[in-house]
Amino acid sequence: MAAAAGNYKRILQLLEKWPLDKNKAGGRDLGEYLRTYINRAYKENKFETNYKYWDKQYLALEKLVNNDHKNKYKRLLSSSATGLTAEQCNIALSNEFLEELEKEEQSIFRKLISLKPEKEEK
Repeated sequence: MAAAAGNYKRILQLLEKWPLDKNKAGGRDLGEYLRTYINRAYKENKFETNYKYWDKQYLALEKLVNNDHKNKYKRLLSSSATGLTAEQCNIALSNEFLEELEKEEQSIFRKLISLKPEKEEK
């Protein structure tokens, strides 16, 4: 049990370095999801059964938290495949933007329905 608790605390300390993105609240933030997943796994005693798995998970999380790949493979361009910068992508994926987009899609759909031609009488 002590080793499981040690692994659990070690992973939680690592995740504390990863800030929560308040623009993606409600289960859309990866950091929030990982914290929930780790807590659930600990409560279900999954840490006790597979030490090697959780050691691998710790190493993978460590690479994510420390931005190892971002630092190892520097990008020459500031844009992505979409043509947007990282900041613009964050805005486009925020809850507020997605809500506005959904409202716009609903209004476009309503317009399309209202433009539907009436049935011709035979």
